[in-house]
Amino acid sequence: MGDFGPVHHADKLPYSGETNDDVLRKITLSDFSITAHKISVEQYDAFSDSTGQPRIGTSEIDAGLYRKDVKASAGVSWTQAQEFCAWLGSKTGKRAALPTEAEWEYAARSGGKMEIYATDNGRIDDGRNVASFDQNMDGSGVALGKYPPNSAGLHDIIDHGHEWVQDWYEASYTGKDLRDPQGPKSGSEKVIRSSTNQGGDSLALVSMTFTRASRAPDTAARQDPKGRDIDANQNYGYGFRCVVRD
Repeated sequence: MGDFGPVHHADKLPYSGETNDDVLRKITLSDFSITAHKISVEQYDAFSDSTGQPRIGTSEIDAGLYRKDVKASAGVSWTQAQEFCAWLGSKTGKRAALPTEAEWEYAARSGGKMEIYATDNGRIDDGRNVASFDQNMDGSGVALGKYPPNSAGLHDIIDHGHEWVQDWYEASYTGKDLRDPQGPKSGSEKVIRSSTNQGGDSLALVSMTFTRASRAPDTAARQDPKGRDIDANQNYGYGFRCVVRD
């Protein structure tokens, strides 16, 4: 787990310029299954309708963006993502939750292989195995599942929005648990993986299989210059998958 450049790169150098992913260590994980796709808007609507909650992204501001394709990734807070996975578990009789950071990285790397990019060939072919900037702009690249999965069968794990994971974020990335690590016991931000970037050139820098970022699990509403809450989905671009553990 971590930037495997020093043991994989021809020059023995890290692939990433960041320092929050450079502690390379061997992790052992128990069996788990992970959804092949990020949870879509229409799937999250099913959860909202079932639990009597308002649908997300329905404001006037969101109408022309968030809901232009309900088969796109649902953008939610970390808490909302956790609630969906728990609901999914209750409906299926399975123990479902957000993946740990280690589980996410293992799946992105097609079973822990030293794959830099989570695509069908381990490379970025703009417009073929990732959505190009133009495809995202005209809407043709927004829906989930339109591009080939990685060799583990996961679609859109490199783009189509960040993905929440279970762990609290620590910049030092020095977790000591080598079996089924859960991350720090507390923190102020949660780890996010994947990326919202559009097009291969930028993805090559920000969405490697070990690239890490963070965000507060529940952010305060954005406000206009007069201090009034803006009625818009502030979590647009922050999606998730669920896992089932044996």
